[in-house]
Amino acid sequence: MTRAISILFYLLIAAGTCAMAGRLQPYQAGELMWEHGRRTGKAFYNRLLAAGIFSILFLVMALRFDIGNDYRQYTQTAHEAYVGGYVVTEAGFNWLVRLLYWIAGGEYYELAFAVFAFVTLLFFLKAFLRQSACFSQTFFLFMTLGLYFQTFNTVRYYLALSIALFSMKYVLERDYLKFVFWIGMAALFHKSVLLVLPAYYIASFAWKRWQVAAGLAVSAACFLGKGLVLKLALMLYPSYRNTVYLEETDSSLTGTLRTLAVLALYVWFVCIHWRAEGWTGETGRREPFTIRRVVGLIVHGGASAGDTLEEQDWYPELRFYGQLNLLALVTGTFFCFLPVVTRISYYFTVSQLFMIPLILQKIKERSTRRKMTAFIAVVCLLYFALFLLQAHEDGVKLLPYRSWLFETERYIYK
Repeated sequence: MTRAISILFYLLIAAGTCAMAGRLQPYQAGELMWEHGRRTGKAFYNRLLAAGIFSILFLVMALRFDIGNDYRQYTQTAHEAYVGGYVVTEAGFNWLVRLLYWIAGGEYYELAFAVFAFVTLLFFLKAFLRQSACFSQTFFLFMTLGLYFQTFNTVRYYLALSIALFSMKYVLERDYLKFVFWIGMAALFHKSVLLVLPAYYIASFAWKRWQVAAGLAVSAACFLGKGLVLKLALMLYPSYRNTVYLEETDSSLTGTLRTLAVLALYVWFVCIHWRAEGWTGETGRREPFTIRRVVGLIVHGGASAGDTLEEQDWYPELRFYGQLNLLALVTGTFFCFLPVVTRISYYFTVSQLFMIPLILQKIKERSTRRKMTAFIAVVCLLYFALFLLQAHEDGVKLLPYRSWLFETERYIYK
C-alpha cells in the first residue's frame, strides 16, 4: 500500500473498532451474565463485539510484513536464537521461538509475530474489560494515542507492557502473589518490567509531602551524578554499550507534555470536586480553597476528617494512576540521559488508559462531563492525526502497511 492508502486503512481500522467498542453495554453492579446455564443476551452481544474487535486488530498485527523499525532485526534475532547463536534477548523469547520453529518445521517468523500479537492484544483487551471505568473510552485512547500501532514495534517490550497493565488490578487489590507472578512471567520476555515491582507498590500508597520532596531531591541528585547512574544502568543492560542510544537523550517532548496534561486534568478534577462537595477540616466546617490544600489532597491522600473525595472507594485507584504519572514525569526529565528511558516511562503512562476514563466517569455535573469528554476526544483525534503523519519516519516505520499475503520477499538466514 502507498502511504496515503495506508493512513486511510489505519483510520478505518481505528474508526471501525472504536464504533464497535462504543456499542458494548456496561454491566451494572451485581448484574448476572448467566441465566439457566446460558449467557444472557447482553453478555452474548458484548462477547461477540469483543471477539470482533480482537479479531480485526489481531489480523492486522499478524499479517503485517516488514512493518516497524525492528521487524527485520527480530527475524534475525529469532534465527540466532533458533540455531543457538549469541543473542541478548531474554530466555522466554528464545524458548518460545525455538518451540514455534520446531512446531512449524522451519523458520516461519510470521508465526512468531502472530503469537506475540495474539498474547499482547489479549492482555490489553482483558485489562480494559475488567478494570476500565468505561471500556469504550479506554479503547478509544488505546487507538488514538497510537498505542495499538506502536505494538508493531519492539514486540517483546509491548508484551511486557500489556502484562504490566493487566497486573495493576492485583496491586490495587493487594493481591501481591498474583502481581509478582505475572510480572515474573513478563520479565521472561523483557526484564525491564521488573522495575514495576517496586514502582507500582510504592504508587499504591498515599504519599506524604516530605516523601515527594525527598523523591525529587534524590532524582535531582541522580541527574547531577548521571555518569555513575549510567554506569550502573549499563551493568544491568550491557547490550546498550557503544550504541547510538548513548549519544543522545531519549526524552520525548510529546510524551512529557501529554503527562503534564493528564496531571493537570487530575488537579482540575480535584478542584471541581472540592467546589461541588466542599473541603472540610477537623471542625467539620468548610475551609477556604488553597493550592496547598489541593496539593495536600493529591500527594498526601486527604487525611483531614470529612474529606469526601478521600472517602470515595474509587479514589485510591485514581491516586495510584496519578502518582504513576508523576513518576513518569520525573523519569522523563531527571533520567532522560538513560538509554531508551521512554520505555520505563511507558510502564507508568500506560495507566492513562484507565485514569482519564475514571476521571470523566466521576464528574458529577452532566454538562461539564460532556464538555470535557468532547474536549479530550478532539485532542486525541488531533494527536492521532499527527501520529499518522509522522508514522513513516525513521524510528517508527509503520507506513506504508504491507502484508505477507501479498509479498514474495522473505528474510532467509543460513
